[in-house]
Amino acid sequence: MRTDFSLRDLEIFHAIATTGSTRQAALKLQMTQSAVSHALARLEGTLQIQLFMRGKQRLLITTAGRYMLNEAVQILSNLTRIEEDIFALRGNGVVSLKIGCVPGLGHRFGPQMVQHYLRTHPGIALSLDVANSGLLIADVEAGRLDLALVAYEVHEPKLLFTKVLAARMRVLLLRKNPLSKKDDLELDDLDGEIIIKPIESDHVLYQESSLRRLLRYQLQSSLSSIGAMIEFTGGVSLMNVITAADLCENNKLVSRRFAVDQWFNFFLVCKHEQSNDRLVGDVQLALRQVVIEMLQREDCEGSLNLL
Repeated sequence: MRTDFSLRDLEIFHAIATTGSTRQAALKLQMTQSAVSHALARLEGTLQIQLFMRGKQRLLITTAGRYMLNEAVQILSNLTRIEEDIFALRGNGVVSLKIGCVPGLGHRFGPQMVQHYLRTHPGIALSLDVANSGLLIADVEAGRLDLALVAYEVHEPKLLFTKVLAARMRVLLLRKNPLSKKDDLELDDLDGEIIIKPIESDHVLYQESSLRRLLRYQLQSSLSSIGAMIEFTGGVSLMNVITAADLCENNKLVSRRFAVDQWFNFFLVCKHEQSNDRLVGDVQLALRQVVIEMLQREDCEGSLNLL
């Protein structure tokens, strides 16, 4: 069954959901409150479902409304992206490039790769998205991304996965932690330490079952805040050398080798029809340049391989 509502209806719904009232939404959109209320009634009538519960002071979003809001955000975001891409084409005749990378590469590695790419492709409209591997793979398959750096490969006939990087596991800790005086850390060294698990890591850590049993997490943190978590709790975390090196830009943190010789692979995923595209080769070249620079760092030596 086809429903009949417009993008303007979605914009009005989004404004109501984010402000909590038709009056505030009307002010935000520079409309009359009556026009906003009529648009909401029209949308609910078209969908045949209640999007808000009417309270005394505010409109309370329903389960259906929350689902609608998530979808509206996606649609309006895509519309903005389309407008930006068309503007870029109209202005300089270049196409846009949409790249994704996993959170572990989103601190500095991904942005540095973009920097190298733009040096040889000035003026291109480029975007970098950071999300987990599953979402990135789905976005490449759906055409929302041109390619992505992900942490694992899946069997999907339409997609091509190319292994591009291998990164060894390192221990990230405070520079003032007594363990930082050692170049190599053993499992016993972590006894009594607060171990922080990166929530957004797509890698299956600690492949040895005995190690999984011995390590116990006291804390968990998203990768965006794990450096601060280590700083304020004095804990340690285990992660790939790229993420560890990027986080060590905070001079309070250092990374050390770990006795467990575990490596994590990263893959560049694109559609099969793009596999011979110059675009993919140029992105791989930019990626290689970032890795070559990282290999000059003492804390990456022997822990990072181009494949």
